[in-house]
Amino acid sequence: MPNHPKWKMLVVLFSCIIFISGCVERKQLEKLGLITAVGYDLEKENHIRGTAVVHKFDPLAKNLTKVITSEAYTSKTLRQKQNLETDQELVSGQLRCVIYSKELAERGIIQLADALNRDPTIGNTVFLTVTDWKASSIITMEKENVKVDLGTYLYNLIKQNVESEQLLPPTLYEFNHAYDDHGRDPVLPILKLKKGNVILSGMALFHDDRAVAEIKGDKLFYLKILSDKFKSGTHEMGFKRSRFKRIIRNEQGNRFRTVYNKFFINIDNLHSNTKIKLVDKKNLRFKVEIKIESRLLEATEILDLANPKNIKFIEKVVNKEMEKEIKNLLIFFQEKQVDPVGFGNKYIANNRGKMLSKKEWKDKYKDATFDVHVNNTIVKTGVTD
Repeated sequence: MPNHPKWKMLVVLFSCIIFISGCVERKQLEKLGLITAVGYDLEKENHIRGTAVVHKFDPLAKNLTKVITSEAYTSKTLRQKQNLETDQELVSGQLRCVIYSKELAERGIIQLADALNRDPTIGNTVFLTVTDWKASSIITMEKENVKVDLGTYLYNLIKQNVESEQLLPPTLYEFNHAYDDHGRDPVLPILKLKKGNVILSGMALFHDDRAVAEIKGDKLFYLKILSDKFKSGTHEMGFKRSRFKRIIRNEQGNRFRTVYNKFFINIDNLHSNTKIKLVDKKNLRFKVEIKIESRLLEATEILDLANPKNIKFIEKVVNKEMEKEIKNLLIFFQEKQVDPVGFGNKYIANNRGKMLSKKEWKDKYKDATFDVHVNNTIVKTGVTD
């Protein structure tokens, strides 16, 4: 029915769609330079150096990536200057990783992070990182061992460590959320060059937007267990051999020769749940309860695990060691005036209706005390009995 009102409305709507789609600017990939990674260094007072990895769609080019460096006062001016050095329009829609130098991170990075927030082409899943020296040293490293675009390589490096529960997610969204939160501080992974390869060497702890400390090794495990749930993690612990002497089996022959000066165990298939309660509002005392289910995967001595009492003994020793390490880490956080766990959120939640600034919380936080209780249950043993 051509004269029906609904039919006429559909014709008009379809015509408008065709007109609008014809007005949309079309950009050919060959004319674009896709920025996949960018690094920022503090060159001099109020002056930053930006180093960008640009991926080019050029089937005739041997090297599809190009590194462009410029200096300016703001990141937008950096982009304008970088555009002057390439025949392709630079776009940020494929940005995967942002690297801040240690010197810049110690001064504060919120102005640069805010520029990312204001760019509608950049998603919240971009990874933010800190390097222990110059960001340009990561961007311009020799790429013999990197078979893909550097931005994609760094993104995959961080992603697989987040998925294997070695790191907390360092996305732009997570950084913004922690920075804007009065009761929690951000953390970002630290990149380092080792024999021409980029590695993750720890996590930078932030006071607001300034990096003030870092943690490495086992401390990463305890930060993860305090801040998030483990679903399938793994953890290694070392002890004096004398602490396990009563359950170490005495075996003969070279096969059972002692190799290590200490006794080590590895637990995996970690499933954890952490509950933090404010038990004394006036004196600011928190109770931290951590429940873990794990498997004893490996030990550097042959253990007598046929007796259930021996497994209970291992659990008791592991619990006590974890409690000590977690308390030490929390004291370290207080000394550095950082709260990556979010104790401030627990305090604020118990003071509804009362506004609390970040400075007010930090003043209270330094006097907080923590009661830490770990209950680890070994549900399986991977060690040969």
